[in-house]
Amino acid sequence: MNRTIYVKIFLLLFLIMVFSAHVFSKEDLINSHKLTSPLNIDGSPQDWAEVELYFDKKVKTECAFRNDGETLFILFVLKDRKYLSSIQSSGLTIWFNPEGNKKKNYGINFLQKMVPAADYVAYLEKQQGPLSEADKNKILASPSYIFYQADIQNKQKKNATQPAAEGEVKEAIFRTKSQGKGLAYEFAIPLQRMSEFASGVGAEPGDVIKVGFEWGGMTEEYRTRKLQRTANSESRFGQSKGVSARSVRNPPKYTRWVDVQLAENK
Repeated sequence: MNRTIYVKIFLLLFLIMVFSAHVFSKEDLINSHKLTSPLNIDGSPQDWAEVELYFDKKVKTECAFRNDGETLFILFVLKDRKYLSSIQSSGLTIWFNPEGNKKKNYGINFLQKMVPAADYVAYLEKQQGPLSEADKNKILASPSYIFYQADIQNKQKKNATQPAAEGEVKEAIFRTKSQGKGLAYEFAIPLQRMSEFASGVGAEPGDVIKVGFEWGGMTEEYRTRKLQRTANSESRFGQSKGVSARSVRNPPKYTRWVDVQLAENK
């Protein structure tokens, strides 16, 4: 073979290697199914029975997507409690990047927590306006309520809880429910982002976006609970080794990314 042939073979092999690296480095592309009937956002996978779930064997999670012309619906299931980490205190953050990279510029942290009744009243009045005394008294009859909080994580701005819905601005909503040995989350998130502090994917039907799920890691609430449990255990068994914040082992943080092809609105 002459030198020209060797050069052509080398270039061909090089192009094949580059193409292969590009193909296998991409995230798995998941199709978002077109929504044909309303979904009841209750944290149950029951309404997703006919949709194929994408399974991540590394941390044993499942996810699926649906959308119409206005909203992206997501089901995310943690199948094994081993990988829940500190999700009860860290919440689950979903990052959205229409540009297709893994930059965590904009996301929404979804956290379920118990709040005192007075705080729940304040939240309702902020969202809906003043409540009647009868409605207030009815709410205050219970000491606390489950609160589903959605906080905007904007790395280019200051983090802030999403504003009250006004006019066309819609909130992201979610519910979570125990699922066998794990935990299931169900979300409804507006596709359009009306402002930097409003909830929204920032994409349109037909777009391909990168979506990241992140949870776990150390939080102040987790550290406090862990220290309290350790102190109670030592007191119970008559030990006194001393408890410090440094003695609390950091729980793992997990981040999983997928590429999502939004369904066309046709």
